[in-house]
Amino acid sequence: MIHIAICDDDFKTTEYIERLIINHPIQRTVKIEVSIFYSGESFTKAIQHGCPFDLIFMDIEMKGISGITAGHILRRDCDNDRVRLIYVSSHEEYHVQLFDVQPSGFIKKPIHNESFEKKLISMIQQIKVKRQQNQPKLLPVHQSGTKLLIPIRNIMYLASDRRKIILQTTEDQTEYYSTLSIEEGKLPSKQFVRIHQSYLVNFDYIKQIQGKKIVLTSGEELPISDKQSTVVKKSYLQFRGSLLE
Repeated sequence: MIHIAICDDDFKTTEYIERLIINHPIQRTVKIEVSIFYSGESFTKAIQHGCPFDLIFMDIEMKGISGITAGHILRRDCDNDRVRLIYVSSHEEYHVQLFDVQPSGFIKKPIHNESFEKKLISMIQQIKVKRQQNQPKLLPVHQSGTKLLIPIRNIMYLASDRRKIILQTTEDQTEYYSTLSIEEGKLPSKQFVRIHQSYLVNFDYIKQIQGKKIVLTSGEELPISDKQSTVVKKSYLQFRGSLLE
């Protein structure tokens, strides 16, 4: 079951998007449930005890709580990083502000069927793949003669200090002897990015990129080297999905 939310204060737009989803052939192979919200207030109330949605189509300019504010409220809970958030608006100039809420895409109004359907299929495929990837996967770590198994999904980043690795997870920190290149070879390349000679970061925990540094969901900041700057930004946008279509 894929749970989709539509949040827009324009009745015609919500009805149109709902119709595109319900009438799409993908319904034959994937069960989809659609929930509609006509304001940012009603949407944020629905997620106050946890977000049940896999994919959200959100308007930007709404009376009261805007789509950008609703997006920030959504992302306050780290568990919602998995949620695909697509903004639907006629105002493309907002895309810089949207970077902070980690959108998975932007669809311009008026909505074109082909563009919308392409994005819908892409998001559903990503959701299905992500669910499959959530199966337990572990990074073997040797520390003082003891073998530890660290869940990869919990690793925020790895830092190197000479021949010592400092592995930071969502819960604690582990230090052991190895090199960043060796550890990088053990981790999924689509999940981790080398932002600096001394740092390897999990995309899932990057909140935003600010110039020559990244800000993690924990608030910690890590430097991006000049050499890696372009690659990091390009890879991050590819990981989150194209911002503009």
